[in-house]
Amino acid sequence: MTLQPNIAKTILYSLLFAMGGAPTIAMLIIQGQSYHPDIFYQAFVGLSVMIACVLAPVILIQNAYLLFKRNDEALDLKIKPLMKAYFVLNIACLLYWLYMQFIG
Repeated sequence: MTLQPNIAKTILYSLLFAMGGAPTIAMLIIQGQSYHPDIFYQAFVGLSVMIACVLAPVILIQNAYLLFKRNDEALDLKIKPLMKAYFVLNIACLLYWLYMQFIG
């Protein structure tokens, strides 16, 4: 039993987004709020945890469903736009963090 290619990529990209998306979303939310280091750090950690508590279970439920339906060729074709969306989100998060590291 093997995974269909688009289902496998969707699972991988969504897990990457679950790990990197929460801190990125938290950073975007608090970026303009305060520049006091203690408040910034506390808000960043708090928002990351809150977003991860919502984002991670949703993605894990989605991936469990995809793993259950891993041999469905019709689903493999339907899931391709979702795979591309996760890929674009991952690239956007990466570019944002590179921007913050080297330019911002």
